[in-house]
Amino acid sequence: MRLSNVILVLSLGGVGAAGALVGCGSDTATGTTSTSGGGSASTSTGSNTTSGGEPCSPAASCPQVAASECISLADNSKATNFTLRMSSLTLTAPLVLTKGLIKSVVGGGVGMNLASCNLNGGGTFSWLLQFDTAAGTLKTGGAKPALDPTKGYSFVDETVTQGGTPFKIAPFTAAAPIGKDGSFAVTMGASVIVPIYLDTKAMDVVLLPLHDAKLSGKVSADHGCVGKFNAAGLDPAGGCLPDDTNPLFIGADGKADTDGKLDGYITLEEADSVIVDKLSQSLCVILSGNSGMYGDGGMPVSKCKRDVNMKIVFQGDWCDKSNDMACKDSVRLGAGFSASGVASPAKP
Repeated sequence: MRLSNVILVLSLGGVGAAGALVGCGSDTATGTTSTSGGGSASTSTGSNTTSGGEPCSPAASCPQVAASECISLADNSKATNFTLRMSSLTLTAPLVLTKGLIKSVVGGGVGMNLASCNLNGGGTFSWLLQFDTAAGTLKTGGAKPALDPTKGYSFVDETVTQGGTPFKIAPFTAAAPIGKDGSFAVTMGASVIVPIYLDTKAMDVVLLPLHDAKLSGKVSADHGCVGKFNAAGLDPAGGCLPDDTNPLFIGADGKADTDGKLDGYITLEEADSVIVDKLSQSLCVILSGNSGMYGDGGMPVSKCKRDVNMKIVFQGDWCDKSNDMACKDSVRLGAGFSASGVASPAKP
């Protein structure tokens, strides 16, 4: 599996696209300047009218639902079947994926590409959560990039062939009733393949196999949000750009992406088949955090070093066979997320 256009390593669906690599552009209609950091710098020459009470609130032209806390693009207040898209994703484990360029790239890919709403991400990696409150179920999976996010997203349901092997990519549905407090939780089976698109035309994709993947969180009373847009915490003097102290989306505790949780693991053998072209390394080597010690120095790609028994030398923090810490052949992956309402058309 090759990540040929960006430096991408995602835990879950793990898994981003172009944040740090998205160039600057301008939106003259909304008076903003798009940046690669997921926010927008105000360049208003007029009244700078916004749809909220804070200087960094989305522009009045943002097609969000009135009074939405998370820039929901769909009114789900009376719907029994509604869809949310992850609007922000903060990796929490392993440590090597929680900082630097990888963190920026993941955040940028998940970030929506809708400048009038102060959302200037790449929009290439979409993870959907479709709730059916009547049936008490949650349908979740990937979607292809939407050039116009206001038109909605559709689940990917197709077979993708890589390296001569066909992989069935499809959404997963399981019981996940929403509690009175908005809480939900679902386990996505023993194994699930997450499609991560790297370009807006969905021509370049990496398939990330996750095990024991779980989603949990709390949906707002109007069914439009998990978490909220942090307009009050962003600094207009700094272009309303998020940083480690002032994230773009926050949970009820005021910290980044804490109202939703994503958890799972990837085996080191699988990670060694995911190649990051820009770094000429496998995901296994990157997860080790020490290419000199654990990389085999191979050309053109360095993969994880192996012992005489062809066992990967680097040890993770999880065990695939027992799904605990009994052995070290896997790495536990974790993330927090926020999500916002989107339309869900019947056809792509």
